[in-house]
Amino acid sequence: MWRHRVLGSVALLLLLLTLVQPFTLNQIAEDAPPPLGGIEDPPGPEKVYGGIEDWPGAENDLGVVDLAHFAISEHNSNTNAVLEFRKVVKVKQQVVAGWMYYITIQVNEGGAKKMYEAEVWERPWLDFKELVEFRPAEGASARA
Repeated sequence: MWRHRVLGSVALLLLLLTLVQPFTLNQIAEDAPPPLGGIEDPPGPEKVYGGIEDWPGAENDLGVVDLAHFAISEHNSNTNAVLEFRKVVKVKQQVVAGWMYYITIQVNEGGAKKMYEAEVWERPWLDFKELVEFRPAEGASARA
């Protein structure tokens, strides 16, 4: 008799788990925090994982501005240049072994506004960031 009660209880428990599990997983996905650094994935239905994506609105993100300052500082120390940060104009990102950021930056160069493109690779969980490339922006207007 007690075996039937135990088997019935187990069956009822399994039935409840199969009904509740999909709702629980959906709730976990909805409540999940953004990735490290508070940086959220850019919106868009055309998301291609591993592809380079525009990140509208990230121009004022403090983490991105910090990466832009880092890129200018590294460039200045590597080339003895004296570029001064003005603002971030455009941001793209790519998921790699970490994140690759493609940042268009407006700078002061000898009193003139100029545009540069920086590629910065970041792996925040390893406290790692590296300036991969820093070059003048092609076809970009300094008035942006």
